[in-house]
Amino acid sequence: MEQLAQEFEIHKLRELGKKHGTALKNLVQLEDTKKILKATIMLEYQIGANGKPNSVSAQETFAYADERYKKHIDAIAEATGLEMQLRWEKRIIEIKLELIKVESFNGNAEKKAYSI
Repeated sequence: MEQLAQEFEIHKLRELGKKHGTALKNLVQLEDTKKILKATIMLEYQIGANGKPNSVSAQETFAYADERYKKHIDAIAEATGLEMQLRWEKRIIEIKLELIKVESFNGNAEKKAYSI
């Protein structure tokens, strides 16, 4: 019975590992493309509405206020939440596996003590 429970938890851990890997990949990709998006938006705001160049700080302000950047930040927040959720789900399964090992060890020790 313990072996079956352990195999079930290992299978769940494998599946979660795949999902966690994908979530982590997406998070890293979003973090890296944030810089690219900011630079692209700043480039669009190099020249102001008056035809004169905007300062770098003005370009940066416009980039942070841009709707595309806000959506990107929301996507990063969502990806971070998913990655953390999957990380903790994996940790819970790891703890369950440790408990199964301890229970198995205790059962074997008890059998040995009573010579069963």
